[in-house]
Amino acid sequence: MIIVVSGALDAGKTTACRKLIEIARNHEYACGGIVSYKTPDRDIIIEDIQSGATERLASVNDIYNGPRTQRYCFNPEGIKFGNRAIGRGISAAILVIDEIGHLELRGEGFASVLELIKAGSVKNCILVIRSELLAAFLPRLPDALVFSITTDNREQLPYEISSVLFKAVENSKVVKGV
Repeated sequence: MIIVVSGALDAGKTTACRKLIEIARNHEYACGGIVSYKTPDRDIIIEDIQSGATERLASVNDIYNGPRTQRYCFNPEGIKFGNRAIGRGISAAILVIDEIGHLELRGEGFASVLELIKAGSVKNCILVIRSELLAAFLPRLPDALVFSITTDNREQLPYEISSVLFKAVENSKVVKGV
């Protein structure tokens, strides 16, 4: 099952992912992939969910020679770090990708996860996509279940998502014969 968590900037998408990971681990489901967060200086740090290791992914300053968006300059090492974490996370019960955006629409960044999903290599995944980019990604994710996060529902939403997600995880175990 592919679940998309979508919302505006600062709606609580990353916080919801962290809460979902906590809930999943409390139910003894392994989680992998990446979460990201902004530093006080607006740079982006990426965290490997399985190891807890971190790497600077992007900066508002022009300090990296990687891909660029209107706002950010991306660290090639941060992208490699994230792709390695995603690669390891595919074997977990739940893969979390926080987040995909402009780079992935151009085939850069963590775009390989979209190909893995299309190929059926990813069974249970949470993708974070900002609401302004959702329409561009949905054709690539035709069977995705979309949850919109707002400041009003962000406390309850991780529980609603986990209820749906855990059923899918259990169903995929049955299909695999586990």
